[in-house]
Amino acid sequence: MTQLELTILGIIREKSCHAYNVEKIIEEKGIRDRLKIGFSTIYSTLKKMEKTGLLESHFKAQEHLPGRRVYSATFKGRQLFSEEIKKALSQPQRENSLFETGLSFGEALDKKEMKESLSLYDSELSRMIQLKVKELTRVNNPSAIERAMLSRPLTLWQAERKWVRELLALL
Repeated sequence: MTQLELTILGIIREKSCHAYNVEKIIEEKGIRDRLKIGFSTIYSTLKKMEKTGLLESHFKAQEHLPGRRVYSATFKGRQLFSEEIKKALSQPQRENSLFETGLSFGEALDKKEMKESLSLYDSELSRMIQLKVKELTRVNNPSAIERAMLSRPLTLWQAERKWVRELLALL
């Protein structure tokens, strides 16, 4: 199951809804910060998941508006979702990164260009850290999971900034 499918199934598992509601929830929860997802991709993923038996749908008419297809998770979908979440939370993941590709070929640059590029990366990490700190302070009484979702990127970016600064010192 892809991360996109798992995300959509998780949203629909919480509450049956139509594609536009899925889109709104993705936006509200800041899911696009961690997952590239387009609006048209939501529709095609919903249809695919329905064909595989993870979702079911029914058409709901609306007064003075076009009807909508409302999706809900099937028993198979809820079961697979639980299995996938357990797997996701129990196995460290390694993300593929354009940064690591750049780093592996960094010797193609001279030392000055390498330092300039890494300094820009460090500056961008600092900017992202500042934005996340502001976001953390704006949230009132977050649950433990909400706080973890907000603080995890911050912790990772801080560790990465420390690592980049150590690398810059070695160059």
